[in-house]
Amino acid sequence: MTSDEKNHGDSPERIESDKLVTAIRDAPAPVVNTGYLADEFETSPDSMRERLDEMVEDGVLERAEARGRGNL
Repeated sequence: MTSDEKNHGDSPERIESDKLVTAIRDAPAPVVNTGYLADEFETSPDSMRERLDEMVEDGVLERAEARGRGNL
């Protein structure tokens, strides 16, 4: 998917928190990264990272680090 195609999906500001939480819970891997969620919601990784940071600040998500896999 190209950057232009991703720009046509929901902007991360409009993605509802409960939809992101559900996507994280339903992910096939035990560790969900920003890139996976950006692909699922057809947005850029940078935009998704900003949305996830907002959710952490709001107390909806907790930041966790998986050794060798970065953090969320």
